[in-house]
Amino acid sequence: MDHKKFIAAIKSGKTGTVDSWYKEMFKILCQYLQVVMGANHADAEDCAQHAILMVIERIKQNAIREPGSLYFYVIRSAKNRYLRVQFENRRSNFQEDMTHYVPPNEQIDHLVTREEELALGFCLKKLKSDYRSFIDYFFQFPGAHASDVADHFGITVNNVWVRKHRIIKKLSECVEKKTSQ
Repeated sequence: MDHKKFIAAIKSGKTGTVDSWYKEMFKILCQYLQVVMGANHADAEDCAQHAILMVIERIKQNAIREPGSLYFYVIRSAKNRYLRVQFENRRSNFQEDMTHYVPPNEQIDHLVTREEELALGFCLKKLKSDYRSFIDYFFQFPGAHASDVADHFGITVNNVWVRKHRIIKKLSECVEKKTSQ
């Protein structure tokens, strides 16, 4: 492959010489990317085409003066393009994975499986009505302070903690029994 003729053909606009060089270099670059870099066929073709077009532009701008270095320049350009494509693919895959990320304030909700959710609903229905209204208050106002709950139900703060603990313990035992069946 005579690179001097190729550079002269680009500068003079001889498409026949450019086409034959392009086809030959395209095959070489695709094989290189597939064998050495492990690229799939489509990525190899894309990167080879990009590298060749970039080299043609560089020749038109007189940025490549040494015909002997043209072969290595094209190979390196194709290799770098392939590595860039791989980097972008990994980066976009990471960003796609981030769509499944659950914010911390929602993580507890996602830990409860559908089965546990059904079991919890069943266990809530089994609670006495005053216990159910007490725990429903916490579901409606999850950030409520014990003093607010005590004022709402007319009980002491200590009693709030004791009731909450007892109800949660009953619900936990009930859900455990229900899910282990």
